[in-house]
This record gives sequence, C-alpha cells and structure tokens, in this order.
Amino acid sequence: MNNIVAIEAERMIDARGGPPVEPAVVVVEGERVTAAGSPAQIKVPEGAKRIALGARTLLPGLIDAHVHLKGWRSSNPNDILITPHPLAALRAAADCRKLLHAGFTTVRDCGGCLGPNLRDAIAAREIPGPRILTAYRGLSQTGRVEKGTWAADITPLRQEVDGVDECRRVVREHIGLGADLIKVSITGRVYAPQSDPGQTAYTLDEIRAVVDEAHRMGRLVAAHAQATQGIKNGVLAGVDSIEHGIYLDEEACELMRERNTALVPTLAYFYRIATLGEGLGSPAYAVRKAKEVVEAHMKSFALAMRMGLRIGMGTDFEGSPLFPHGENGMELELMVQGGMPAGDVIVAATATNAAILGIEKKLGTIATGKIADLIAVPGNPLKEISLLRRVEFVMQGGRVASSRIPGVGEIS
Repeated sequence: MNNIVAIEAERMIDARGGPPVEPAVVVVEGERVTAAGSPAQIKVPEGAKRIALGARTLLPGLIDAHVHLKGWRSSNPNDILITPHPLAALRAAADCRKLLHAGFTTVRDCGGCLGPNLRDAIAAREIPGPRILTAYRGLSQTGRVEKGTWAADITPLRQEVDGVDECRRVVREHIGLGADLIKVSITGRVYAPQSDPGQTAYTLDEIRAVVDEAHRMGRLVAAHAQATQGIKNGVLAGVDSIEHGIYLDEEACELMRERNTALVPTLAYFYRIATLGEGLGSPAYAVRKAKEVVEAHMKSFALAMRMGLRIGMGTDFEGSPLFPHGENGMELELMVQGGMPAGDVIVAATATNAAILGIEKKLGTIATGKIADLIAVPGNPLKEISLLRRVEFVMQGGRVASSRIPGVGEIS
C-alpha cells in the first residue's frame, strides 16, 4: 500500500465542466488517479498515505501551450546571438524548475533548439521541470528571420525555409531531430524590426505542404499567425492551432469554428511589451508595435469567445525579465479581465490545452485513469483567479514535486 496516496482538500476543481467538489479526496496509485470525488463516495484503501491540504483547492496541473525554453535573460534579441550555448541551456533548466514550482506540470515549447534535450532530461528525472512537448526550431520564410538580429543560420528559435518541397523536407528533418509538433510562422510579428504583424507569410501551398507532411507523420501544427489573411490561410491549410490571433474577424472565426481550429491568444506577451517593455530593455520598434496591437488583440479575444472558438492558454514567455517563467499565471488573470469566466479560464489552462496538445487521454482533468498531475492553491480561484499564482503544492506523475505546506514533502 506504500504507493497509494489519498489527497484531501476543502475543494476540488476537476476541469471536467461540473461544479467544484466540496470537500474532496483524490486517490493516487503510482502515477495514476484511481478515484476522485466526495469523501462520502470514495473509499480510501487501508494503509494509504494521507496528504491533508486543508483549506485549499485541488486542481489539475496547469499547462502552458506556448512557451520558449531558450534561457534568455535579455529583452534584446541580439543578445541571444552572443550567449554561450551551455549557459543558455543551464538557464533554461532553471526556468523549467520555476515553471514546475509555479504549477505548470506540462508545457508546449513552440520554438527553440534546447527543447528536445530538456524534454528528455526531465523525462529521465535528471532535472526537475514540466513535461515538454517541443517544436524544436520553428519554420519561417526567407525575409522573416531578420539578418543581423534573428540570423537564419545561428538563431536557436527559427529556421528559414522556402518552397513546397523544402517545407516538406524540413518538417521531416525536424521530426528526425526530436520535434513533437511543428511550428510555422505564417505572418509577420511584433518582435522583429523589419516585420509587420499585419503581413502574411508563406503561400497557401507551402503551408499545406507543412501541414500535410506533419500530419502524415503524426504531428500537430501550431501556426504563429497575427494578420487576418494569414490566420485564414493557416486555417484553410489545416493547421491545428492559431497562436496569437491578433487580427481576427468574423470570417476567420467562422472558419476556425467549422474546422475546430484552436486559438492560443498569448495576451500577456503583448501586454507586457506595451506596458513594461521600455523599462526592461525592449527595442523601441517592439514597444511601438505592441502598443498598436494590444487593443485589437483584446477585441479579437472577445470575438473568439462570442463565436464559440476553442480557446487555450499560452504565454509566449521565454525567461527574460520581461517574460519571466514562473509568472506565467498572469495570462489567466488577463483572460478573466478580457471577459472569460474564471472557471472557463481554468478549463482552458488544463482540459482544453491537453486537447490542443493531443494528450487529453492522459492529462488535463482529475479523473480515474488520468496521470496524477495535481496542484493546490489557497482559497477559491473561481472567486480570485490570481490565487493560481500562489501554488503551494505540486504533484507530477504521482510524485510530490513541490510543497510549501508544512509537513507535506516529497513522496519517494
């Protein structure tokens, strides 16, 4: 019975769409949940170790569907070009620990060459961190990786690729190098001097080639897409998720709804550039463009909700003071400020994100048979969403990974 644990809490939000269970108990055997519900309905096996969380809320582990694990510590993109690769890797490992302790038990790394190695080291329990699904390096058309800043031959974030055949070849190459998904940039961007977020990138045929090859090899496709027409091109080509979605319109939303294309809005990314970027060293062009798009972005988020789109949660954080890992919960607060009910935000960051990542059969809710990724926060996050930035207990795969609760330590 030593590998059976009963976790008791004042409240459980299981992210399955129903009301909170009050009080609640979750029984974990090995890495899996074997029972979850009201203590009146759950028989705890004799000899089970009990973890009493007291007046706390138990939830599924949070999932950030858009991060970059590259060890950045500067808001100036030029600095990554002079950062020694081993130093970046060590910093990225430190960021993984921060993410896990903040309650993010799974993340999707949407571009960065460190991803496969970090993923494997965490899976082998050599370093602490969230479960990682990684895109390796993103695909970007020539001219979208700015020479002298995001130099195509050395940036760890993206790789320049052109033409249908080359797109197919690089998708195969990246999967061979360990990519769990494919990331493709199909519009311009805010954080690049020669790019405009309203511009499209890649032809429809090129995007279709990326999607076709990725799907043929069992990989999902996430598309950086900010411009309206670029968003539509991505949806028509069959991408699985639209990242950012700054300039949505009703036609784009209708296309996304028809095809069940997910939106990962990353509200905090542009908000922080616009409000904090100048003081934290962001280039002037990025601050200017972020200020120009923030209002449109929030309007697009509201439109996506009204149109009934499948909306996940992602930050686009990458570890610098402007986008610090460990503070990813800020996105949840901005989603509430944007009009999404707190309960829906919690589902977006758990169950919906698990589906966007293609891991919903294993993770995303507290249910019998699911992997025991669990977190606890003080109070009731349905009433105060900011409590999700005060995570006091983290269980990952049935093991206590972090605890700020007296008397609750690691389960070996």
